[in-house]
Amino acid sequence: MKNRNIISLLIVCFFFGCKPATKTETSSDIESSPNFEAFEEKVQQWQSALNIPYTGVGIIENGEVQYASVISASDSIPRQDMLFNLASVTKVIFGTTVMKLFDQEQLDLDAPLHPYHIDDDVKDDPRHLQLTARDVLSQRSGFVNWRWNHPTGKLTFDFDPGTTWNYSGEGMEYLRLAIEKKFETGIQTIADSLLFQPANMKDTNHAWDGKTQFERFSGFYDTEGKLHELEDHSFTAQAADDVMCTIADLDHFGRYVVQGAGLSEKNFQTMVTAQTPINDNQDQALAWRLIQNLPDGEYAIHHGGNDIGVATLIVLLPKSKRGIVVVTNGDGGLVLCNNVVRELWSEGAEIIHRAYRAGSIEDVPKAIVLTPEILEGYVGVYEQPSGRKVTIAQSENGLLMKMPGVPNFQLFPEKKTLFFLKDFDPKIEFLKTQSEDNFSLKIIEGENTILCKKIQ
Repeated sequence: MKNRNIISLLIVCFFFGCKPATKTETSSDIESSPNFEAFEEKVQQWQSALNIPYTGVGIIENGEVQYASVISASDSIPRQDMLFNLASVTKVIFGTTVMKLFDQEQLDLDAPLHPYHIDDDVKDDPRHLQLTARDVLSQRSGFVNWRWNHPTGKLTFDFDPGTTWNYSGEGMEYLRLAIEKKFETGIQTIADSLLFQPANMKDTNHAWDGKTQFERFSGFYDTEGKLHELEDHSFTAQAADDVMCTIADLDHFGRYVVQGAGLSEKNFQTMVTAQTPINDNQDQALAWRLIQNLPDGEYAIHHGGNDIGVATLIVLLPKSKRGIVVVTNGDGGLVLCNNVVRELWSEGAEIIHRAYRAGSIEDVPKAIVLTPEILEGYVGVYEQPSGRKVTIAQSENGLLMKMPGVPNFQLFPEKKTLFFLKDFDPKIEFLKTQSEDNFSLKIIEGENTILCKKIQ
């Protein structure tokens, strides 16, 4: 999307945690006897607190759509055909389309992609000859998330394909281009015939001109509930981001997947089988994240997404054929996505924790005390290589990190220069510049790091 940077891995992969609701007031009541009026009232309370104008929630039970609705605390009659941007949930929609090609024996997951596409940035690196669809869908492409956040500013193999997990939108885009060149057809046409029509996703599109049926568009809102003013809302077709659809369509997608996605049983199991570990709490399957060994032998496949003014979530339990999908149009939407899963399912708190943190629920670093003078030295505005601004402000408990498109994050000092987030694994490190009179900021998540220069 023009004038709208895709968010860093810090938020694409992780939800902002809240205190889980107690069983007596939430999960068991809704699971045993759905009370959607009471549920919608709770969503409206969260919307008011988080300044989120519209939220779409879909619920799947026994393989069928049980509920799909757009909810609003400010609009008494929200339109139910509202169009939401899905951000990185696009990746599992694209991944499912790829699996349909595989199921129809039109694509070999383990065949090299180079006969169809070679990016100019890696043409001289022999590792491009190894890259396959399986490498991409299992997030082992060898690429960072986006090339503009790489120190070189170019697409680069940081690892041999197929060897190391590293979340990458670039990988998905590489595979999309290879598929489009192989079939001489755009991804929208391929997805429409293989996925959107069979799943009854009538209002789903990989691209949008930013004008057609604009009155149905949800818009993008900041943490104060103010509209993000963009010059151009259009976007071209991608595999990693920006699919536009309704809550009804996303619910239909979830239903289709828990029913087997139209794949053979063998190939469905291939899609949801662990390809590589992410951490001790979850694995990477093909496009989907995988959480195993839940109560009653259940497992979950899931994916989230977040961009400026967007937060989305899909969690599916294939064994019991249940699912939850959530779409929001506000920067604080990650909090609400969390709340919905914890509210509706007794397994919700465990799923959310295991999806987005390593270690046990109790495994949180201990915060130390730093002087106000030390904290003051970190305050300022930093800039990512993509141009995205990161604002650090002083707060009562340490520091507050603000970025367009996400909730405000409280940073707690673990060491003098190293800070952690209580609800996420990523850490923030402040580094002295060469002149020793200023700091740069590093966002660290596993092998992914984004170095941000202080500009104010």
